[in-house]
Amino acid sequence: MGPTKVFCSMYGRVLTTATAVIAVLATVVQVGQDLGAALATLAVGALVTCLVWMLFWRPRVEVSDGGIEVRNVVRSVHVPWPAYTGVRTQWSLEVDYAGGKVTAWAAPRSSSSGQWLRNWRRRPTDPGSTRVGGASAEVVAAAIVERHEALTAAGYLSAPRTDAPEASSTWNVVELAALGSLAVVAVVLTVTT
Repeated sequence: MGPTKVFCSMYGRVLTTATAVIAVLATVVQVGQDLGAALATLAVGALVTCLVWMLFWRPRVEVSDGGIEVRNVVRSVHVPWPAYTGVRTQWSLEVDYAGGKVTAWAAPRSSSSGQWLRNWRRRPTDPGSTRVGGASAEVVAAAIVERHEALTAAGYLSAPRTDAPEASSTWNVVELAALGSLAVVAVVLTVTT
């Protein structure tokens, strides 16, 4: 029906990059003075950068013909269209599905001034584009409703199914393990230097 649309924060990319640059600069300054302190600074910088990446860069919402994928900080939830029951934007994006709901970390509700600024400078986008102008809850909710309506109109979701797939949730194990490992290394290097 259409391309996969990915909604994520541009602010998160800028913040993560700035954090990484500051961590590298702090390490470079320490190398000239004390190698042990430089290693501890590098470990703490890597820990902070990983945490900022997990909080602000990695979270996203993907809307595809297969369903909605909500990737949050600790868990990811895939909601196939047959399990989807609705979407709300009270405080942030909430996707309702048979048996529960998931709140998207990547799509907070925009403020009224943010909405005004976005509408003021909004440019028309290509209807088939996967690039999205903003990751606010309202923009993502509109894309979800639009895709659901298109799939329903095309007949893919019109008949109820007894074998409909359920939503699935998984822990972000690799990211949590990396964060935990970096925390241990940072503490050990900081304590021993």
